[in-house]
Amino acid sequence: MTNIKLDSRTVDEIKGLGRQKLIEYSKLNDVIGGQIFNILELENKVLYYPIEDEEVWGFSEKVKGKSFVWINTAIAYDKQVFAAAHELYHLWFENDGEIILKANMEEISAFNISENELKANRFAAEFLINEELLLQEVRTYGVDKNRIGIKDIMKLSNLFVVPYKTMVKRLYEIKLINKKRYNKLMALSNEQVDMWRNRLGLSLPTRENKIGLDNLVDKAMELYERKKITREKLEYLLDLAGLTMEDMGIKGEEPYIPPTDEELDIIMEEE
Repeated sequence: MTNIKLDSRTVDEIKGLGRQKLIEYSKLNDVIGGQIFNILELENKVLYYPIEDEEVWGFSEKVKGKSFVWINTAIAYDKQVFAAAHELYHLWFENDGEIILKANMEEISAFNISENELKANRFAAEFLINEELLLQEVRTYGVDKNRIGIKDIMKLSNLFVVPYKTMVKRLYEIKLINKKRYNKLMALSNEQVDMWRNRLGLSLPTRENKIGLDNLVDKAMELYERKKITREKLEYLLDLAGLTMEDMGIKGEEPYIPPTDEELDIIMEEE
């Protein structure tokens, strides 16, 4: 397969799409970060569920005209953020579904990734790391544009809540680092990235292994409160979301206490 790269015209089109959406959501001057999930939920039904397979970051599907997205919450939070933004491109501009694979997200092999996946990755970068905002933060934190190092990139990736390699690629895209520096910085393994994050005392929001099934819990509670479903059915639905009755403030069933002789007499008299 030919090594595919996006041409300058395509890149400009994607930049325009990213800016258009940032303006549409009034986020042009905001760090998106975790807000990406709110945006995703406005557009689609979103399921959050962990599976212990880091090769799959999620998937999207269209069923009877409705969009559904699943995000693997077993992967790191910053990767979930990027996967969500990547998925929005497909749903907004391609109107299709697909499996989100680690190999495509990190562009591990430029010979096996499709042009559509490259477009989605570039859109995610443009949407999550707006160029003007990135340059502003570089100035704010006093980063020397001529000597950008690992520490600077770690701090910037943490600020924008994106994977380290996404930030390296973004800095290369806007010409703040050259190809030689890019290759050297991209050579870090995931283990080395984690070590640097620990060394610098940086942490990501905790969201690993979250289970969320859109508004299933709220709807189930409403039905239970209206006595439309049984306690057993509610327990089953809550279990799907990793919750218990106690989590929802519902106490155990009251034990059955037979009426006293006096109470029985009153009941009989009422007849």
